[in-house]
Amino acid sequence: MKSWTGSLQVALAVALVLVLGTALTFAQGDDADDPQQVVVHLSHFSDDLHAVTMSLGLAANMQEQGASVTLMLDLEGPRLADKRQSLDMIWGHSRTVAELYTAFVTAGGTALLCPHCADHAGVTGEHVREGARIAEEGELARLILEADKVVDY
Repeated sequence: MKSWTGSLQVALAVALVLVLGTALTFAQGDDADDPQQVVVHLSHFSDDLHAVTMSLGLAANMQEQGASVTLMLDLEGPRLADKRQSLDMIWGHSRTVAELYTAFVTAGGTALLCPHCADHAGVTGEHVREGARIAEEGELARLILEADKVVDY
């Protein structure tokens, strides 16, 4: 009786591992090679250089590590993507905002501007920097809903 109970325990443990492994694989999606979709939400520009510096640095780092990162700019954020604005600003001992933005875009990141906020800031399609564009109506909502992670600054 003792060996039958031990065998049953082993069989149950193996079954539990198989079920949990299948559940984890299902939760990760069909293709584990798909990059994580990350949205870095930035509502600041020169009003909070610390937030700008942190968001750009983290976004570039995540992009370099294989995530697909979109910088979502609203409120004051669209001014960051306005090529008429100087990015020759620095916070703390960091690189300039220009260097951080360039690193993010060079790594493959993209910036998406809220269309209403861009309009209120006077930013049109002809004014946006490389790697940025103004979102279409409803696109920001879809971006957030489809994201694996959202980081807010």
